[in-house]
Amino acid sequence: MRATTLLLSLSLLAAPAIAAAQDNTAFAQQRFAQGTQLYDQHQWDPALSEFRQSISLYNSPNTRLYIARCLRELGRFDESVLEFERTAREAGDRAATDPRYATTRDVANSELTAVRPRVGRLTVTVPDMPPNAVVRVNGRDMPREGVGVAVPVLPGHITVTVEAQEYFPEERQTDVVAGAEATVGVRLRRRPVLEGHTEVARPVRTTPEQPPPPPSGGVPRSLAWVGVGVGAAGLVGFAAFGLAASSRFDDLSTRCGGNRACSADDLALRDGGRTLTTLANVSLGLGVAGAVAATVIFLVGRPAQAPRPAPTVTVGLSGNGVSLGGVF
Repeated sequence: MRATTLLLSLSLLAAPAIAAAQDNTAFAQQRFAQGTQLYDQHQWDPALSEFRQSISLYNSPNTRLYIARCLRELGRFDESVLEFERTAREAGDRAATDPRYATTRDVANSELTAVRPRVGRLTVTVPDMPPNAVVRVNGRDMPREGVGVAVPVLPGHITVTVEAQEYFPEERQTDVVAGAEATVGVRLRRRPVLEGHTEVARPVRTTPEQPPPPPSGGVPRSLAWVGVGVGAAGLVGFAAFGLAASSRFDDLSTRCGGNRACSADDLALRDGGRTLTTLANVSLGLGVAGAVAATVIFLVGRPAQAPRPAPTVTVGLSGNGVSLGGVF
């Protein structure tokens, strides 16, 4: 009695599943029939949509064969080759128990042979590929199972992008020729720091540049300009006093020449000439000393700590003296 009740309960539970499977098969057949009608009318896009809905309800190698054909007619040869290969493989597996699928297998292989030369093959390798990595070929996602496998691609320029959390996005480009193969290797670089979805660069510590220590010891070279000024003033004074003294002595020679006695004014003129001669000699010595001092300071002095305005020297002559001024 218990066994009968158990079998009855299992039958009741299995009945809805069987009914659902039967409904799916019926709907799949309807979609397949509508797809073949559109295919015969060369309406490739609507037919492809019907066949995809049919195979989502029931996985049939015959339906997949038509999917491959629609993709071929649409010029999507790379996708068509994948579907032809899968059709031949699945039909071959079923032919082992159902010989009717042998014909589907042979037709798929025959049409695959005609389409295969129109595509190239691309192998994408990603060493240590993280689980969340997304690989795209010309903007189309590549299944994870396709990484490391030579997959069909349309001939031409190929762009491969790889993105993953905690890694920098990478992009590689290559060209693929019909009937040839190419390989693109992409190695991901881990981001330094990742806070949420915002990349934060680690701070780079830099040692601030320290200014050179100020020179110590010795006479600053800027004082050489003082020597230049003193030397220039001395030479100017020597020339001025020398000319003045020479002029006075010439006058004195004219006045007191011959047998004529010198007057008190003449004697004063003589004394003034002697004074000017003394000042001329002092100025010459001052000029020579200033020039020598400037030369020595330039040779042995230390450089100035900071730029300073150019020195200026002002020399003035008065009746019996020289005035010296300036900024150093």
